[in-house]
Amino acid sequence: MSEHHLPDGSGSQEILWLRAKGGDEVQRLVAVTALGMCRALATGAISPDTACHRLFGPALLTRLNQMNACPSLRHAIHMATELEDVADLIPDKLASAIADVEAELLKALTDLAPAGLAGEKWLVRSP
Repeated sequence: MSEHHLPDGSGSQEILWLRAKGGDEVQRLVAVTALGMCRALATGAISPDTACHRLFGPALLTRLNQMNACPSLRHAIHMATELEDVADLIPDKLASAIADVEAELLKALTDLAPAGLAGEKWLVRSP
C-alpha cells in the first residue's frame, strides 16, 4: 500500500490497487471479490447497506453488461444489488438470498475458462 496526499487537504489515505487485464480476469476478480463480500454479509461483519454502497450497486452491473460478462456473473450481481431491499423488506430471507448469490458466483467462476498461473497478479503497485 502506498500513502497519497489528497488534494482537498484532508491528509493522507492508504490506497490499495487491484488490477485485472482481459475480460475473463476482470470477471474472476469481480466474482472472487463478490464472494468475499457475501461471506462478510453472511457472518454479519458488514451490513447489506454497506455491501450495496461499496460493491453491489448498479454501476458494477452496468459495467458487466457493457463488457458482456458471462450470464451467471451478471445474474449474481443483479441479485446482489437487491440484498439491501431483501434485508429491509423480508429480513428472514436474507440468509437464503446471500446463499443464492454465492451459488451463482461459484457457477460463474466455474463457467469462466480456467486461469493459469501465467497471468498477472491482481495486486499491483500504485501508479
